[in-house]
Amino acid sequence: MAYRLEVTQGDWPAEELAKGVEGLLAESMVLSLATASPEHGPHANLAFFAHDEDLVLYFVSERSTRHSRHLAEDARAAATVFLPPPAFGEQLRGVQLTGGAGEAWGRQAEAALAAYQRRYPAFAQDPEVRHQFLTGGGAAALYRFQVERLTVVDEPHFGRRNYLRAQVLRG
Repeated sequence: MAYRLEVTQGDWPAEELAKGVEGLLAESMVLSLATASPEHGPHANLAFFAHDEDLVLYFVSERSTRHSRHLAEDARAAATVFLPPPAFGEQLRGVQLTGGAGEAWGRQAEAALAAYQRRYPAFAQDPEVRHQFLTGGGAAALYRFQVERLTVVDEPHFGRRNYLRAQVLRG
């Protein structure tokens, strides 16, 4: 783990909270990403994602999408990752994330591709497709979401309606 959490709300040890967050991320393949622009207002989309040991999430999107255009203007974003509850209102499990996001370039693109291929081994196996993602030559791009703050609810693990908040510290 190349990051640590500073718990700002809740009584759980930061290491245990981090393990809980990583478990939730590992169990879900799709995030809901929220972006906004002054001209077009808020927007939410779904994306398959991968993450690394530094709590950076990666997704793929075409540059022409509304959320990609928003991120080109304003790198702030929020996301949720959640697991379906077994019954209405019971055993909620999910994490809300805020941070900075944008297209990955250079070493960030290499890290994004590596994380994505660890999670989705068939992704970008064709050398030309791989080259396009690493050089930014295609219509689609790799995006990087660096989590800065999070709120997690994992009722089976942390208790009913126990919302835990933390800031992500790196370096």
